[in-house]
Amino acid sequence: MVVNSENHSLESSGILKQLAANDRPTREAGINALETYLKSSQVISQLDFLKVWKGLYYCMWMTDRPKAHRDMAVKLSSLLLLVDDANTTQFVETFWATICREWNKIDMLRVDKFYLLIRHFVHMMFRRLLDSGWEMGLVEKWANILITYPLSCANVSVPDGIKYHMIDIYIDELERAVAVPEITETCNTNTNTTITPREDDHLENSASQRVCPIADIMRPFEVLARDGKSKIVKKRAITEVLNDTRLKSIWKYNAPQIKPPRDMGYKAAKRARIM
Repeated sequence: MVVNSENHSLESSGILKQLAANDRPTREAGINALETYLKSSQVISQLDFLKVWKGLYYCMWMTDRPKAHRDMAVKLSSLLLLVDDANTTQFVETFWATICREWNKIDMLRVDKFYLLIRHFVHMMFRRLLDSGWEMGLVEKWANILITYPLSCANVSVPDGIKYHMIDIYIDELERAVAVPEITETCNTNTNTTITPREDDHLENSASQRVCPIADIMRPFEVLARDGKSKIVKKRAITEVLNDTRLKSIWKYNAPQIKPPRDMGYKAAKRARIM
């Protein structure tokens, strides 16, 4: 548990108000202050993380223009790489809880930037799991979070739009995280520092492909394909995710034999890829 003085510190610091400010410099100052808070070894409560993600949600909401959307999506999702090990699962869970809770309030003019935030956050989830050496306890917890929130079969309040987007991006971001060395921007807005691959990263990535617990990584989509309420969602989960040829060629994954629902007579349009 977090002691009262620590809760007071989060509230009195003004970080949450800064994150939702109208002007960009104030929001960026809030993110910088938040980085220090997240790096601390103290155990942060779920309530505090919900407050943090509420602030970050409005930080994304207030960001305008396509390039700024991408930069902010990278910046916010990259916070996951900074969070202390003891707090990562809470950070991931409260992100998804916030996205699912707020999704129906997002208008058509803003929805693409939140799709972008989801894409980058999924990528950083895989990056953090990769950095952990695919720690099984962490993989299982995060898979359960995906089953409970964005890919939920039981919670009818979770919009299918989130599920469709997860179907579109999941394998792409897994492949990009473990197989493609790239330069990733850090969260610090005061510097131009980047995280760059080491010379031997290609060897580590190759090894990571072999040890990646792909069956556990794919479990949320296996559950969705079996138990989902929407026939269209179930069919797309099977055909576009579980039967993606990259899973077998890269990770030797054999999808469970789940029979697709009978053809509905039309095909749902696939969203354009948002980078």
